[in-house]
Amino acid sequence: MAIELGYAGGKTVFDDYVREVRPRFQVRRTFQRTVYRPGELVQCDLWEPRELIAVGHGQRRRGYVVTTELCWSRVVAGALIFSKEAPDTLWGLARCLERIGVLPEKRVWDREGAIHAGGGSPTDEFAAFCGQLGVGWMILEAADPQAKGILERSHRFMRTNFEPGRRFANHLDFQAQFDAWCDRANARVHRTIRAVPTERLVQERARMRPLPARLPDCDRRTVAPVPQ
Repeated sequence: MAIELGYAGGKTVFDDYVREVRPRFQVRRTFQRTVYRPGELVQCDLWEPRELIAVGHGQRRRGYVVTTELCWSRVVAGALIFSKEAPDTLWGLARCLERIGVLPEKRVWDREGAIHAGGGSPTDEFAAFCGQLGVGWMILEAADPQAKGILERSHRFMRTNFEPGRRFANHLDFQAQFDAWCDRANARVHRTIRAVPTERLVQERARMRPLPARLPDCDRRTVAPVPQ
């Protein structure tokens, strides 16, 4: 194409010139450093273990872990579920909040089917869940994992530190081992914040509301017409 336009030089010279000129015409993505305030945000996501989860009687199922991490204190929690549907996902989120013990102002989610209804709007189930707790939400743009990079890094840590070398008798054993692992991780000095997450959580609790006496109902219900 360049020759047809009148270029008569060699390919190496042409490639060098294109390499020099191309950055001037590319749209660069901008990044910024985010400063988190205590009690403001908690990042939420689904993490899938590599191996199937034993559920008893020689059966194994594909499992997911609803993970949450407070953006300021970096306290992490998780709950094992066996589907991405709203009742299971919201039950896992409620269990994570029980483990944390307080209510952050907003939940940061990507576009999971149980959370996102399209156009940046939440599903009815997720909106009702947050409405009963009196908290907000933030649904990220599509294909933007950097926006919740805190939890993405924790997922990598789970794959390399929690999973290798472990065996689980059943799903209850998986949850018990994961809870114990989270307790140990939260009690160690976090490399990024250079502090212990559980100690920072003590300071963060003063900025957050306590959990209600009863969390939202996340039971699965099926409605079917009954003939006469």
